[in-house]
Amino acid sequence: MKNENVIKRKITPLLHHKVFMLIIILAGLVVLFTVWSLFYPSLNFFQISTVRTILNSIVLSAFLAIGAGCLLIGGHLDLSQALVGAFSGIVLAVGIKAWNLPFVLALFIALLVCAVLGAINALMVTKFRFPSFIATLAMASMAQGLMYMFSAFSTDKGTATNVPVPDNPVLTFIGGSIGSIPFGIIVMAVFFLFYGILVAKTKFGLKMMLLGGNPVAANLAGIKSKKITTVLFINSAVMGGVAGIFNTARLGQGNLLALTTNQFTGLTAAILGGISFGGGAGGMGGAFVGLLILNTFQIGMQTVGVNPFWVNVFSGVILLAALTTDFLAQRRAAKV
Repeated sequence: MKNENVIKRKITPLLHHKVFMLIIILAGLVVLFTVWSLFYPSLNFFQISTVRTILNSIVLSAFLAIGAGCLLIGGHLDLSQALVGAFSGIVLAVGIKAWNLPFVLALFIALLVCAVLGAINALMVTKFRFPSFIATLAMASMAQGLMYMFSAFSTDKGTATNVPVPDNPVLTFIGGSIGSIPFGIIVMAVFFLFYGILVAKTKFGLKMMLLGGNPVAANLAGIKSKKITTVLFINSAVMGGVAGIFNTARLGQGNLLALTTNQFTGLTAAILGGISFGGGAGGMGGAFVGLLILNTFQIGMQTVGVNPFWVNVFSGVILLAALTTDFLAQRRAAKV
């Protein structure tokens, strides 16, 4: 009887936890592609290099997922994050290349620009009452225009798509590895740990959850919704900027088309990981496992030779499934 009570109290909740189920799905994908690759003598999916490739491939999307995830928990959506992040990479490249700024100063300016754009998003939402979808969609268009103008007028070396960066030891280090581990993976792990604790264990995280789950009740409870919303929008933009910085470090250039494929990967991972599209629920652990699932699926399909177009189709199906599951969960919660 005692053992049965222990199982009910400790094991049963674990089995019903969203992250645990995602880990089971991830393990299933690893087994699937490992067995599938056995039919190809030249392929071997289950190896250390594959794990490193998967982790390294999620770094850029991870920073976007963290910023977008926090904002989703707070009840808002940011569609400008990827373009703001690409803009930060351009600003960094121009600062180093054309203005001969020290790396630290160029980095500060790039992230400051992101923070300002994020604050403008917050102002449109909190002051002028624009829906976050509309406000950030407009910001995405503005960021794209500013990015092209900036690259065209700030350096004569800029082209239609990129601004090359001269050799810079700090940028090379950021885009490189420490031993066999890419530096981006280490930074990503630190960020996930920090934001995971912030969301789950701090008063700010609780206020963010309450604001996203029930804005009216949060305001009645004395939570300063405008202040928290502003912080979340700025954070989302800055996290996009961090992704842009790492992209520039990896490519050795600020690219105007950077992060275009990462925006919805981050959102998909956040929603797949249990962060509600309607706000008020979720955490960083689920978002991380969601990213692992998406990229394990994509790299696994590429490893066994599936047409990339089908990979995109299946990725869209995963997004649709995640949104459908979240929608049904919100409907059940509303009925309760």
